[in-house]
Amino acid sequence: MGVKEALGDNKKFLFLAFALLVVSVIIMFSLNSGLYSPTGPLTNNRGSYTQPRQFLQEGVDYSITIKVENIGDINIDLYEDKAPQNVNSLLFLISERYYEGLTFHKVIKDFVIQTGDAKGDGNGDPGYIVGLENTRENFSDYTVGMANASQFFIVLPNSDKSEFNGEYSVIGRVTSGFSVVDAISKAETNESYRPLNKIVINSIQITE
Repeated sequence: MGVKEALGDNKKFLFLAFALLVVSVIIMFSLNSGLYSPTGPLTNNRGSYTQPRQFLQEGVDYSITIKVENIGDINIDLYEDKAPQNVNSLLFLISERYYEGLTFHKVIKDFVIQTGDAKGDGNGDPGYIVGLENTRENFSDYTVGMANASQFFIVLPNSDKSEFNGEYSVIGRVTSGFSVVDAISKAETNESYRPLNKIVINSIQITE
């Protein structure tokens, strides 16, 4: 092999090595900046937060729309003045797309429907806690309470409200989509009250 051929091979090798280095740098930059995620955008931070970002703005009235796959929408007016920390946590997680793809993991007829658990077994939370608020207000049909910093529930008609009063923060009330709530409440469940067919949240929209 001549000198020119050897130099040509070396140039090819150096070019390939340089290209691989550039690609590696780009991948590392993408991973660090969040541009690329092998686990997908909806599972990056579930359960890994240390505290919620401040989302509530003074003087703004908030409501949300839960879009349930194949069933419909549930509209909820939030009590941001009465339970600001809990409502802020909920809105923060919604803004992070935390609830997308989660299910109503607990359905107890004539009692409650509950969602917001990233683990799906009733033990999930976002990695932080929020204290009780607005516990003097009694629950009623279709009111919304927080079970922890991410899980929330809707109280069903015919339920024993004494099970909730004073024990959980009242954070809002369903204003429309009652038929959707009722449809979810009729789902067949196993012995752990988990629906046999998954009831999935496509998205939750915030309205100010």
